[in-house]
Parts: sequence; C-alpha cells; structure tokens
Amino acid sequence: MSVFYFLSLVSKPLFFMIIGYMDEVDKVTKQEARLKIKSLLIMLVFWNLIFLFLNLDMIKKGYLLQNGILFSVVIIYLLYPLVLKGMSHIKWTILTFVAIIAVSLLVDVVNIVTHEHSNIFLPDYYSLWIWPAYYIFGRLLGTERGGKVTKEQRVALWAKVILVPAAVSMYFYEQYLSTHAPKETTPWFLLEHAHLVLLSLCLFIWFDNLVIRNNLVRHIVAFISPAMVGVYIVHYSVFYFITTLYDFNYATLKFTLLILVFLSSVIISRLLLMNKFTSKFITF
Repeated sequence: MSVFYFLSLVSKPLFFMIIGYMDEVDKVTKQEARLKIKSLLIMLVFWNLIFLFLNLDMIKKGYLLQNGILFSVVIIYLLYPLVLKGMSHIKWTILTFVAIIAVSLLVDVVNIVTHEHSNIFLPDYYSLWIWPAYYIFGRLLGTERGGKVTKEQRVALWAKVILVPAAVSMYFYEQYLSTHAPKETTPWFLLEHAHLVLLSLCLFIWFDNLVIRNNLVRHIVAFISPAMVGVYIVHYSVFYFITTLYDFNYATLKFTLLILVFLSSVIISRLLLMNKFTSKFITF
C-alpha cells in the first residue's frame, strides 16, 4: 500500500501536464478559458454547498481535500492571457521560474544563517507557481515541436527504459521524506519535483506512443476517460463511504478496496455525465 501511496504522488503533476497538453492541442481561446472558469466555480460551489448542509463527516472529509487542485486550475485560467504570453516568450518564462527557485533558495540560506525558520514561500505556497509550471510544460508537449520530440523512436525507448528506475527512486525518496522533516525545504522540494517531472514525462511519452489495438480495451478506455475528472472529485467520498461497509483490514488483497473505489467512482461519474444538468457538477 505504501508503494501505491508514494507512486500516486505523480497523479497531480501529470493531471496539470495533461490539461496543458489538451488545451494546446485544442487551441483553447481566452473566451473558452473564461467558460472553463465558470464551470469550475459551479463545481466548487455546488459540492461545497452540499457538504455544508449534509452533516456527513465521512463525505466532507473526502471532498474538502479536493478544493485546492480545482482552485489551482481556476488560477491558471484566470492567468490565461499571461500563460499565452509566456508560451510566446518561453525563454523569459523559464527565467521567471528559475528566479522564483533562486528566491526560495535565498530564503533557505537566510534561515540557515539566522537559525530561524521562515514560513515564506516554501513549502506552503509553492502550488501558486509549481502547478502553472506543469501546465505550461504540458502545453509545450502539445506544440508541433513537442510532438516531434515525444514521437521520436529513441525518446520513446528511453522513456520505457527510465520509467521503472525513476519510479523506484521516487518511492524510496518519498519514503525517506515521510520519516524526515528537513529544515531546508528548497533542495528537498527541487529533488522531489525532479523525480515527479521525470516520472510524469516518462508516463506521458509512453502513453503518447501507445497504440491500443484490442477493441475491448479501446471501448473500456473510451468509457472511463470522460469520467476521470469526476472520479477525482468523488473518489475520496466514495472511499470513506465504502470503508463503513467494507472491512478493509480483513481484505485478502487490500488493493481490492482501491479497485472497488475506482469502479464505483467511474459509474457515479458516468451516470452524472448522462444528464446535461448534472454533468456541469462533474467536469469542466
């Protein structure tokens, strides 16, 4: 279970990379970005109002953990004109992120010299810039030049070769961090995201070059894919609900609970997507 837990950390950066990639491929306009903001705000208001009036701790506990990532997507689309400018001046965008990292390193140096711990910048506020960074990275992969790189045969081969070692390295790194709390956050933060970027990129390239020939598998993927945002929204609540009915500790294989949660979340999301009104609360 710890392997599943630590490796699942790649899901969030991969989520933002894929959103960026899809927006680049679809050539999302500023007007379409504003519509996405509206959809995201409707989703956030709807679910939080429900959990405000429903006194179900097991469900509340689940969804409130999801607000952060959806707000991060809202922020990206609010800054969408800036993102488009950043895409047209990519060197300046890279320099901006390098400058942010440099400032965070400076804060760490000051903390070491003064023997004081500052709450500035990292790790609490990194999501203000790290998730937009993954989003822009995904958009770069969606460009014509990015597509040529990811489709290159040698690149695809290296992605497959590096994938397992990168996953193993990330697992042991995250396991170490879970039992050690370093005072200097920036070096550990940078090393963590070095793992996450590498693993996300390997997975992206692998699936970008994957050709599904089996019709049954293609139908399953086509059924599941539209529901994935909904799965993200409801899966925690489904997990807490199922654990009240399902004795997790006595399961022959504990990951059967994870499979059950996933399948249940997909079914719930697909049912909500069947109606134009309810679909507004489950995707954007």
